[in-house]
Amino acid sequence: MQKLSLSLLVFFVFIIGLSAQESNEAERSETKNQINFVIGYTHIPRAFEDGREEDPVFVPTIGIDYFRELNEKWVLGLVMDLELTDYALEFNGDHLPRENAFLVGVIAGYELSEHWGIMAGPAIEFEDHKDLFVFRLATEYKIDLGESWLLLPSFNYDFKEEYGTWNLSVGVGKKF
Repeated sequence: MQKLSLSLLVFFVFIIGLSAQESNEAERSETKNQINFVIGYTHIPRAFEDGREEDPVFVPTIGIDYFRELNEKWVLGLVMDLELTDYALEFNGDHLPRENAFLVGVIAGYELSEHWGIMAGPAIEFEDHKDLFVFRLATEYKIDLGESWLLLPSFNYDFKEEYGTWNLSVGVGKKF
């Protein structure tokens, strides 16, 4: 729980810091901030559930993301994902339990078009048994719902120590 509290504190300091960097030039009607609420499933290639080896395991995942537009093409963001189940994997020849792993990452994104972007960046997956370094690659398609609301189907690939996972998710975003 302390890691979750620390991560939320970092998230809000990040938002406040980016907001404070806005110039005091003429007010613009553009929206530079975006917050997303995300649900999806993460594919674990091989894992153990209830003592049985499963090939593969799909883990329900929820998340919250914050992005700040740096210019027309580039964004910088903070992502937080929480896996909603327990499993174990083979890691360095042993079974490594994973209980509600919580990922926090800093992501840079590039807008390929008005609706489609790619993102990449480092993250850490916090878990009581072992924290893992992660490098995330992602792509996202933005569907404008009007009134600054977005529907965001996405695909993420996480490179982790000794294994990789992928995630399909859909988010609802609000630009402000």
